[in-house]
Amino acid sequence: MEQEKIGEFIAAQRKEKHMTQKQLGEALGISDKAISKWECGKGLPDISIMVPLCELLEINVNELLSGEHLTGDSYSKKAEENMMHLIQETENQKKKIAHGNVFRMIAWIMGNLLLLLFLAFTTASQKQFPFSFYFDLPALITVLFYMFLALFFAGYTKDFKNAFSFLHRKPESLEELQNAIMALSFAIKSLITVGAFSAIFYTIYLLWIARDLNDIYTWGINMAVTLLAALYSLIGISILLPIKGRLEKQRTNWK
Repeated sequence: MEQEKIGEFIAAQRKEKHMTQKQLGEALGISDKAISKWECGKGLPDISIMVPLCELLEINVNELLSGEHLTGDSYSKKAEENMMHLIQETENQKKKIAHGNVFRMIAWIMGNLLLLLFLAFTTASQKQFPFSFYFDLPALITVLFYMFLALFFAGYTKDFKNAFSFLHRKPESLEELQNAIMALSFAIKSLITVGAFSAIFYTIYLLWIARDLNDIYTWGINMAVTLLAALYSLIGISILLPIKGRLEKQRTNWK
């Protein structure tokens, strides 16, 4: 669509009705800056505003999207062209939103990793920082296994998977979106549970086997490993929370 042509047409019709940009904006419930943006060819009215705008300017939607008055002969042809343009622009907008959501999630995850690296280097001594201290495969498997096991028995496995796919595609129904949000909430609660349970369970065990002060050094090392499950749980929660926030925003804006 020719945005400049449409903008000039809006401006001409507005002036023909003896309306200022401010008056037209107030009638539509938007700012005069939005009107100015349209008339300068830097944007198009939102679909929800097109019908009220056309009523105020005494034109139809096809004429608005064509940027000119239409006669009977050209009306049908222009209507079909405008419909195709709208479909194409809607698809392009969906792709932009999807790519933006995926990019934001990748940026969020990378930001968390950079934060961890920053903490590691700033707290390290002159010796090389022991990254291996923060990796314990059994603890990681325990956290992930418990979360997916809880999702499976609660019947949220498919909904949990859908939650990630909804970052780049629109759900088919509001119910599907709500189920995905509930699955994320359940996964977050599962991570909190397994993190707290693992930390408490192994702490009790270590306290039991620390029979005298000679075991305190070994106990301290094992205690550090014990807390890794809680750390992995917090990392998982930090990843799932923004995903849940994006889906909740989609639910709020659902049409």
